[in-house]
Amino acid sequence: MATQTKVVCSVCGLNRPASAFERKDEFAYGTWNETKPIIQIRDAPGGKASSLLVGSGKYRKTPGRGFPVIDSFTLDQAMDMPEYSGYVDQITEQLLRVLKVFYEKKLISDEDIESVKL
Repeated sequence: MATQTKVVCSVCGLNRPASAFERKDEFAYGTWNETKPIIQIRDAPGGKASSLLVGSGKYRKTPGRGFPVIDSFTLDQAMDMPEYSGYVDQITEQLLRVLKVFYEKKLISDEDIESVKL
């Protein structure tokens, strides 16, 4: 039987295929930085599928356009926006929990902690 390895992100809880850790481009796991969006707003047009290009059951035979990104906000922007600051707070709390566990397991050193202090 074939298997697939998935790695669960300890910050967000979502899983990624192991291949995401092998990529070397800007979409590789761990390439997020403060200039990239932390909040995305996507269009969700909804509605029924058109009668064009449908098969039995009224499902499209061709892929739809999905949920395209129509706006996004960086951490600096989102943390100052009341509608998104709660999400930033929850991510911060989870990050601190992860940091504590990794520190207790000695995967993060005192030097690592000092390196993030400004």
